[in-house]
Amino acid sequence: MDDKLALRISQAGMRFIAQMTIYNSGDFERLRQYIEESYHPDMLAQESVEDRLAIFREQYDTIGKVRVRQVVATGKHQVVVVLETEREEGFLVNEMQVEEDYPHRITVFGDVDE
Repeated sequence: MDDKLALRISQAGMRFIAQMTIYNSGDFERLRQYIEESYHPDMLAQESVEDRLAIFREQYDTIGKVRVRQVVATGKHQVVVVLETEREEGFLVNEMQVEEDYPHRITVFGDVDE
């Protein structure tokens, strides 16, 4: 199965695509709104919207845009994705999990080695 298709048929994959598309656009006000609406309240209690946004901004300034290199694992509510970066050699490996029930808010997002 094609990696893009694998992401599109997963609730977590769709959230991942949406988040990274907004990130790549550099529209951090829109990314702030996405985080506020899409992250589970428990995640935002652990790390605020502003803190998460600051991490994304710093990452964008350092490595630039990202592109899916390979989908390592995908399930209905979880994905693990290898990302290629615009400005640095090497790869990022991100995991995203979403809640099973609609609206499938994000419950886990970050580097696999975190």
